[in-house]
Amino acid sequence: MNANTRKIAVLCGKDARDILQNPTMLVACLMPIGFMLLYRYMMRRIGGDAVDTSAGRTLTDGFLMSTAAIFTIAMVGSMVLLYGLAEEKEKHTLRTLMLANVGAGQILTAKLAVTLALTAITEAVCFLIIGAPARMLPAFLAIGIIGAIPIMLVSALLGLLSRDQMTSGLYAVPMLLVAIAPMFSMIGEEVSNVTRFLPTGGTDQLFKLLAEDRLLSMDALPPVAVTAVWIIVCTVAFGLLFRRLARDN
Repeated sequence: MNANTRKIAVLCGKDARDILQNPTMLVACLMPIGFMLLYRYMMRRIGGDAVDTSAGRTLTDGFLMSTAAIFTIAMVGSMVLLYGLAEEKEKHTLRTLMLANVGAGQILTAKLAVTLALTAITEAVCFLIIGAPARMLPAFLAIGIIGAIPIMLVSALLGLLSRDQMTSGLYAVPMLLVAIAPMFSMIGEEVSNVTRFLPTGGTDQLFKLLAEDRLLSMDALPPVAVTAVWIIVCTVAFGLLFRRLARDN
């Protein structure tokens, strides 16, 4: 194991302990599960027998899978990184890591690895609650994990910009609204035309294609491209901002 890998492993351990010791982070993981139990119950109550038809099941599965993943990404993916980085800045832990010659890539890789693992576990539990066909689980987790990366990177950027945890709280609400906005794309085409370009917009479209068994069609290319652009832009921006902070320290 080389020095770079050892640093990332140590950082992963530290981040995992920080999450487990923070009740707020644990509540963020439980909220998507609780909401999916409520959503599933409401869909059954409102839809009745229509939910069990082929068309009704496709529509319901697409909506619930997208809602489960996006809500998990919003609560777990964004909150863990945003509050975690803000707390490290406030306690000067991040400054210590910078002075110890820990790079932006190492810190970001460790935080993404831990947060993605937590996100995947929460999404898997939500999938079991939804009751969608088991054959969709691998694709569901793949889309949910990759789709979480853009919003996590945006949250990491906001975490670096935050002076302390109180400041990060100001960013949390608009960040949460942006993350869950694609859940309301069904309101109308005008709304959908905007939300599809948001960090979680591509994820929402991919889940609907998955429910319709069209995930491998050409229709999947635009949402994949949107997700990829967000990942690239935010990764570059994080590296540039981290280097600026390192110089200031």
